[in-house]
This record gives sequence, C-alpha cells and structure tokens, in this order.
Amino acid sequence: MSKVFTILAVFLSSMIFTASAEWHVENLGYTGQTPAIALDSSGNPRIACGVGTAARIFTYTGSGWSLDLIYTSSYQDCEYFDIVIDESDIPHVTFSFSGMVSYAMEDPALDSWSVQTFLTDGTWNSLGLSSQGSPGISCYTYAKDLEYLYWTGTAWSTEVIDSSGDTGNYNSLLREGSNKAHIAYSMELPTPGLRYASRNGSGVWQTSFVDTTMSSEAVGMSIALDGDGYPHISYSTTEDLRYASWDGSSWDVETVLSISGDDNPDTGADRYGTSLVLFNDEYPHIAHCTLNSDSLLYSWNDGSGWQTESICSLGFYPEGKGDPDLALDSEGRAHIAFFADNDLYYAYSNVVSSTETVEEAIEPLDFNALANPFYGTLSLSFNLAEAAHVALTVYDLQGREVETLLSSNQPAGSNLCSWSPESTVPYGEYILVLNTNDFTAAQKVVYLK
Repeated sequence: MSKVFTILAVFLSSMIFTASAEWHVENLGYTGQTPAIALDSSGNPRIACGVGTAARIFTYTGSGWSLDLIYTSSYQDCEYFDIVIDESDIPHVTFSFSGMVSYAMEDPALDSWSVQTFLTDGTWNSLGLSSQGSPGISCYTYAKDLEYLYWTGTAWSTEVIDSSGDTGNYNSLLREGSNKAHIAYSMELPTPGLRYASRNGSGVWQTSFVDTTMSSEAVGMSIALDGDGYPHISYSTTEDLRYASWDGSSWDVETVLSISGDDNPDTGADRYGTSLVLFNDEYPHIAHCTLNSDSLLYSWNDGSGWQTESICSLGFYPEGKGDPDLALDSEGRAHIAFFADNDLYYAYSNVVSSTETVEEAIEPLDFNALANPFYGTLSLSFNLAEAAHVALTVYDLQGREVETLLSSNQPAGSNLCSWSPESTVPYGEYILVLNTNDFTAAQKVVYLK
C-alpha cells in the first residue's frame, strides 16, 4: 500500500485529498472580461479573454506571459469566451461581440489567427471539438433559443435545438466522438430551470429538464463527462450552488453551498458563473464565486462530501468581477482564470490533488534540505529502510517539471544528493518530490540568488 507524506498538507481520514492547497494569485496587468482557460500538453495555461474591443490570448511561456491579438472588433467589446486546445496543441477560441459569434483557430506556421464570424444574433456561446478536431458551437440567440453550429468538413451547418421558450442562455457544450454532443443550458420562460440536450451519433437531439426547483433561471452552467460518459453539471441559482449528475437512469441534484446571510443575490447579477472539471473522470472540482461575487471560491468532493475554500477577494466593482474558468492539469492542480476590479487574474494551486486510502497515521519521511533557503547549490539527504528505485524531481509552483535529480536505484540507509540550478532557472520557491515504490515525500525549498 502506498503512503503519502507532504509537508504542505496531510489529511488523515478514510480518504486523503490534498486540494486545500496554498493558492497563488497573479494580476496579468490587463483589463479583462469573461475569460476562458485551457492547458497545453506541457501543462502551460492559455487564457482567452476580451480586452476592450479586442479578443486576446495570454500564454504562459515558462518564465512569464506573452500576449497575442486574435481579433479586433469595430463595434462593441468582445466577450463570452471559450477555448479548447486540440491534440496538436492548437488553440480554438469562440467569443461574441455586437450580437455576432466568432470562431478563431491559431495557425502556428503563419503565427496568425483565422477568424470566422457568424451573423447568428448570438451572445452566450460554448465551444467543443469532435474526436477529429472539428469545432461545434452552442449559442443563445436574440430569438431566445438554443442553436448549434458545427463544421461538417466542408462548410458550417446550423441546427435549432430548443425553441420552446426563453431558453439556451448560459450554455456549456461538450462534444463526444465524431457526432455526439452534450449541452447544459437554462430556461427562463415558461418554466425556470436547468435543461440538458444530447445529440446522438445520427445527429438527433433530445432535450429535457434536469432541475426546476428554483424561482428563476439557473445560471453559469458547466458540463463534464465522467469515465462512463455520463454528464455532470455545476450551476447556480439565486439561493445556492448546485451539482447535478446522471447515473444512467436519473439525475441526482445536490446543494454544494447555500447562500449565506450576508450575500445579496442581486448584487452579483450574472457574475456567479461556475466551472466544473472531474479529476480522474470522477471527482468534481468547481471554481465559482460567492453569490454576491465578493470572493472567488473553490469546491470539491473527494467521495466523502463537499468541501469549500476561499481563494481571494474579488474587489469592489459589481459588474467587473467573477466569471471564473477552471482547468486541472494531469496531477490535479487547479488553474483558474477570472477577473476582479475589472482586471484579468490567474490563480493556481501548487499541490498535487490525489486520493489515497490509508489505514494508519502517516509518519514524516526523513527527507531534508540541509540548507533552506539556499544559494547556488542545495544539499539534500534522505534515508531508506531498504534499497529502492528513487525518483527525485524538482517542480515549480505551477506543477511544471524543472529538473530530474535522480532516477536510479539507491542503497538502504542515508543518501545524499544535490541540486545546482541552471542559470536559466529563476529564483523563488520550488517543490522537491521524492518517489519510491512504497512512498512519496515532498518538501518546499527557496532558491535565492
């Protein structure tokens, strides 16, 4: 049985979940609105958002952020962004401005973007890619219905999914395989509630209600599929944050967080969006705001119940904050794009999320940095009860691998190792992770120059 020790957080219960980690929040220095985030194959975040009348994308390069222009509108502000990165690490982006929905795809060879604009009188939209990388877009139109646009391989085609009332706002889309699609969306009239639409392999849509136990429409939908292909949806009402999951025959609706006494649901208006990701295709993680949008929150369920923590305050401008979007990397570290005080922000957690069954208390492993903080070279020591293969790796606080120090068999007893960072490694905090077949240990160190 594997035992896990980390100096940052240890939780002893029937399940261990190290998600209540230290959060790091960064102002990217630009006015931003309705951002969307995705991670490339190296785990680096890319954030698409509106900066005034321009659609822009921020890319983390490993040492800082680069900023590229996607499109400039001659009309109103660009907003309602979504982003998906395909298997070739090419980002695809949707957004709207002045009632028009646009789709953009980067061309790395030309270092430019191709942009197509659809005169669909659309606002809120969501993007999904098929297994072949073909885009599909769900859209709430000025006709107050839900439409679906998709690329057939030669042209764009449009389908009206739901026109049964004022329906389709706050939609969230996922494509599955070559033709299937799943959309969560709201209905305001005639019956307020959360609705779900699914498209089968033959292109036939089915729509139904998920939840109608609310006084006004649901907002801020986010949809994810589990390992069995069943949909899960996070969303907000004027009373609470909710989570709905399909078990193959019916929907189960849970209240994640109820409105608190000092929250005013009218203050935040439409700013309390949610963003859902299933860790290991099973455990839900949700980025969201308090219902008056004064704080950014993070909720998760490790199988033993919901937990919530506050990440940061969102400032004082009611219409210039919120709209979080969440991505998890391969180790379960959270990356969130949002805006506060009208500025674009990026938040990340530096601790691996994991679930591990344990039967006894975990004793600290004897794994030490002999001088911490350090200049130049860091000396490390660790003790092994028996000979074992040891992997010792350095990560930065965003979970990216910096250097592998050891990956070899080591004898029982006391062992020494050192790390001399290359000149390109910036000073700051790093996480050293030591793995054998029987245990994992981690230690934070501070590199000074």
